[in-house]
Parts: sequence; structure tokens; C-alpha cells
Amino acid sequence: MHYKKIGLAIIVIGVLLSSGVLAEDNVTTGSSANKKVDRVQMVQDRRDANQERQATNVCERVAQFSEDFNQKVSTQENNIKTRQQERLTNWSDKTSEADAKLDKLRSNWEINRDEQFAKLDAAATSDEQKKAVNAFEVATKAAITTRQVAVDIAIKTFREGVKNAIATRQGQVDDIVSTSSSNREMALAKVKADCEAGKDVVTVQADFQNGVKGLRTKIQNDHQNVAKVSSTVQALIQTRRTAVEKAMNDFKATMEQSRVALKKAFPQDEASDSATDTEVSN
Repeated sequence: MHYKKIGLAIIVIGVLLSSGVLAEDNVTTGSSANKKVDRVQMVQDRRDANQERQATNVCERVAQFSEDFNQKVSTQENNIKTRQQERLTNWSDKTSEADAKLDKLRSNWEINRDEQFAKLDAAATSDEQKKAVNAFEVATKAAITTRQVAVDIAIKTFREGVKNAIATRQGQVDDIVSTSSSNREMALAKVKADCEAGKDVVTVQADFQNGVKGLRTKIQNDHQNVAKVSSTVQALIQTRRTAVEKAMNDFKATMEQSRVALKKAFPQDEASDSATDTEVSN
């Protein structure tokens, strides 16, 4: 009985083989395995394609951001230069206005002095009085010249100090702008190279963001360290004020001595008092 079963099994297998059933089963099994391999490959291809798209998108966004960032920074740099030029122009306008005002004052003072000198000349009748008037006029003109020279030097020193302070600040700002531009170009070039080299997009994006943040921080810190013109100008103003006050005090002291000498020749003359008082005030 047992042998009969074995023999029957052998016959069935032979029939199946002859009919191609086992062969089809083997083909079916192989086809399923191939399909599994194909699905894995498709998933991997999709991942690769997705990563490639992400890399392309990131690099495109970086390129666009770089262009926008460059435009923004360039605008800021141009605004800085414009403000610098405006300060220089305003400073030049103010100095020109001050010079015109001072020239007008000095011209009015000169006219007034000539009128007072004419009164003194008319009041002098004796040789002693004429000599005293002449000495007074000479001393007054010399004192005025000395005062004007001292004031002009004080003004010139002040303006040169302010101009140097502005130039120093401009030089520092220009250096910041130049350094910032160079650093920005290097940072953007690195990001572009990383993108083209197929570097991990997450790393590229993080590096770029950190680079931009670092550039902004450096610019802010550098600007904070730029020399402040206002503090320098205040010190220069005080120096000019001190010099002008000394020139005026020296002038008044000289004129007081000349006035005393003149009054000796005109002990009761109001004209001499009026003339000398005018000169002392001017």
C-alpha cells in the first residue's frame, strides 16, 4: 500500500512537469520577486528625485535671495554714502553762511569805526590831541587786526578739526562697506559652490542662513565702533570758544589802555568817550 502511494506521487509529479505547471509556478515566484525589487528601486528613485528637486529648489531660492540680499545691501550702502555727502554739503553751506555773516559784521564795524575816527579827528584841535587821536587810531586798528587773526585761526582750527572728524568717520564707514561687500560675495560664492557640488541641502541652507546672520551682526558691531563726530565736535566747539574769548579779552584790555591814553588828551570830551566805547564793544 505504501509503495503504491509513492508510485502515485511520482506519476502526478511527472504529469505536472509534463504539463508545465511547476514551471509556471517557478516563473510566477520569480516574477513576484522581481516586482518587489522593482518597487524598492522605484521608491529609491523617487527619493533621489525628490532630494534633487529639493536641492534645486534650495539653490534657486538661495540664488534669488542672494540677488535680493545684494540689492538690499547695495541700497543701504548707497544710502550711507548719500547721507555722508549730504553732511559734507550741509557743513560746507553752513561755513559759507557763517563766513558771509562775519564779513558783513566786520564791514559794518569798519564803517562805524571810520565814522568814530572822523569825529575824533574833527574834535582834535591841538597838536597833542591830534597825536593822541592818531595813536589811538593806530592802536585800535592793530588791536582789531590781532583780534581778527586770532578769531580766524580759531575758526580755521575748528573747521579743520570737524572736517578731519568727518573724514575719519567716512573712512571707517567706507572700510565697513568694503569689507561687508567682500564678505558677502565670499559667503554667496560658497553657497553657490556647495549647491553646484550637490552638498546636503539642509547643510547648505543652514550655512547660508548662519552666514547672512553673521554678516549682519558684524556690520552692526562695526557701526557701533565707528568714531562719533558729535563728541569730537563738542570738544572743538569748546576749544574755539576759549580761543575767541581770549582774543576778545585781549582786545578789550588793549583798547582800555588806548582809551585811557586818549582821554588824557580829551579830559572833558564826550566824542572821545563815545568813540572809545564803540571800539571796545566791537
